[in-house]
Amino acid sequence: MKQLAITLCTLAMAFGAVGCGVNEDLYNATLKDRDAQKAKLADTQKQLDHEKAQHQKDVDARDARVAVLANKLTSLGQDVSRLETERGNLGGELEQAQKRMEELRKAQAQAEARAAQFRKLVSQFKALTDAGKLQVEIRENRMIVRLGDKILFDPGKTDLKPEGKDALTQVTAVLKSLPNRNFQVAGHTDNVPIKSKKFRSNWDLSTARAVEVTNFMIGAGMEPKRLSAAGYADQSPVAPNDTSENMAKNRRIEITLVPNLDDLPPIDDALKADAPAAPAAAAAPATPPS
Repeated sequence: MKQLAITLCTLAMAFGAVGCGVNEDLYNATLKDRDAQKAKLADTQKQLDHEKAQHQKDVDARDARVAVLANKLTSLGQDVSRLETERGNLGGELEQAQKRMEELRKAQAQAEARAAQFRKLVSQFKALTDAGKLQVEIRENRMIVRLGDKILFDPGKTDLKPEGKDALTQVTAVLKSLPNRNFQVAGHTDNVPIKSKKFRSNWDLSTARAVEVTNFMIGAGMEPKRLSAAGYADQSPVAPNDTSENMAKNRRIEITLVPNLDDLPPIDDALKADAPAAPAAAAAPATPPS
């Protein structure tokens, strides 16, 4: 009711009315209170706006920190995954390195064993070597006993000469004492073609001579299963066929120590190796090494 009276009085004063039952001081106090309330409301709104802005700032800062932490977690996860992968790779490399080291140790032991065996053969064949009847050599990682055809055969023949039989008897006695070793007997000729009723080519002659030596070694006590025979004709010379001396070097019988399977590299490594192909050889009816 009081508010209504003040309002009516205000209207009356606006139209020039002179009398009003409302106290002017009360009216002024009311206006002052209203203005104060408006100012307080404005301050409160201003404070609320400030607090809201600050709160939003805090929320944005928190979201930024969360994003940074999330990125760090993601990065850490990737780092952990990468480290796990690298650890797995290093483990595999270490295993391969250890395997390779073991293979190298094994190869070194085999090389030392072959060197010791070679020195032993040289010592045992010293008398024949000094007499010029044979040579012991390592060629293309193979240990070879080489006998010239001069002491073994007459030109174009396959019958062993007495001097050749004596040399082969001594060679067989030494070689058969080597445990767990097989041998290939290989015949070689110079490049002068042979044509006769018995031999159509140097292939026939070289193979026939290898078989003759093989049979003689078997008769001298070598187990047949430890021998094989092959003919190479003139396809694996040890010297150019340009002089009579070099051609004589190429006419020969070679007894090669066949590598054991344990001496060979693993099949995977062998397949990867880029090794040159061996010369073709004519097959002979002799028992292959086991």
